[in-house]
Amino acid sequence: MMRKYLIYLTIPAMVACGSKEPKSTTLAGRYTSGTDNKVIIISPDAIDTIALNESGLFVHKVNLANPAMLKVRSGRIQTTLYLEPGDSSYFEVDVNNADGITFSGSNSELNQNLRSRSKELQNIFRGWRDLFSLTANEFGVKIDSLSNILYQKTDSLKAKSKNFAEMEANRVRYFMLRLRSQYPEYSAYLSGEEFNPDSADYSFFDNVDMNNGEHLSYDEYASLVETYAQLRIQKDQNFKELSAKPAQERLPAIFSMIDSIFTSPKIRDYVKKQYLMEEIQFGEFWKLNDICNTYLAACSTPTYKQEVQTVYHEKLKIAPGNNAPTFTYNDISGKSVSLSDFKGKLVYIDFWATWCGPCRGEIPHLDKLEKDYKGKKIVFVKISLDDDMDAWRKMVTEKKLDGVQLHADGAWSSEAAKSYQIKGIPTFVLISADGKIISPNAPRPSSDEIRSLLDQELAKI
Repeated sequence: MMRKYLIYLTIPAMVACGSKEPKSTTLAGRYTSGTDNKVIIISPDAIDTIALNESGLFVHKVNLANPAMLKVRSGRIQTTLYLEPGDSSYFEVDVNNADGITFSGSNSELNQNLRSRSKELQNIFRGWRDLFSLTANEFGVKIDSLSNILYQKTDSLKAKSKNFAEMEANRVRYFMLRLRSQYPEYSAYLSGEEFNPDSADYSFFDNVDMNNGEHLSYDEYASLVETYAQLRIQKDQNFKELSAKPAQERLPAIFSMIDSIFTSPKIRDYVKKQYLMEEIQFGEFWKLNDICNTYLAACSTPTYKQEVQTVYHEKLKIAPGNNAPTFTYNDISGKSVSLSDFKGKLVYIDFWATWCGPCRGEIPHLDKLEKDYKGKKIVFVKISLDDDMDAWRKMVTEKKLDGVQLHADGAWSSEAAKSYQIKGIPTFVLISADGKIISPNAPRPSSDEIRSLLDQELAKI
């Protein structure tokens, strides 16, 4: 389903402990620098946006009836915290230090444990090439071994908090199942073979409840649900024909399939949201008003409705015909360059980063495109979202990259990344000679469509 790197919201985990009176629970945190001026707090029943004060501090109260894991996001930094009803917890983030998160207050030891476990899981996935290069039998043995080690660690937490240990055990289980769901496709990719889904490779789904709406709180389970939905939808005899249709026709058909695959209303709402959000972020979102309204009318999960409404209305700010957001950044020589400098010309912007494989893959195609259109009223602007400016300078210099090479101060938190709502890279944007957005998700240089689009727009100047 996902074509680019993109993070969607899932609602935090909550242990069902019977009906209890909610208690006021306090969560506070501080960010040293370099993030947005706000945080998004995702609790079991709401998504709240809280402003940071001048010191980067926020304080938030939430009513909890049961233990829960809340997610706090500022910019691209996300922190997950375990809270029990009545807790008072505090964390501090040093954004310039990868390990710079400290916890204090209630359950600080458990929150540190939660962070350590998350890093363990991340490290397992960082070794994906070695893991998915194993034979099917070797992979199964490896997964069983890793699972046993992690389950022993979660069992040791029961003395401190049975609820926390239960949540962590669920997270580990779904993480391992997610790896199993990814193995067939990744293994085929690494071996250079064509990926042809075989139902036998996914038989483990028979032993997983794919309609547990409450467990969507776990990112790992949510990912598992998406994979399951994709596999079922792609097996439909009309899928190939359906894939070629525009989103306005494709999504209603997919929504109908989702209703037939799942019985849980919350699961249905979630999977539909994921398909819809991908089109909003990376497709022709300005044509999705009717399908958005259809989803909102049928959706019974308030937080999902809130997310779609917020993202869609924000996205409309960069719909075709609107003024392109301005920017001013230094080029590789230190010269200040602004969007307004190119008035009277088409501007084709490439948002990229040196560490991004797909971005680097587009460079030869972009170079050829730029050479073929040399002398015409079009300028090619490359905006790097690298955190490491030295890495950007080194690559531009050593590879002798052409065109207008700019570095966005603040990278993903830069004004350009925020105003153009960049959620995945590479992203290409086409702007008209009079400064209007033509396409906020323009075709890539390697695509068949880009040249006809450029020729069409150049003819208008």
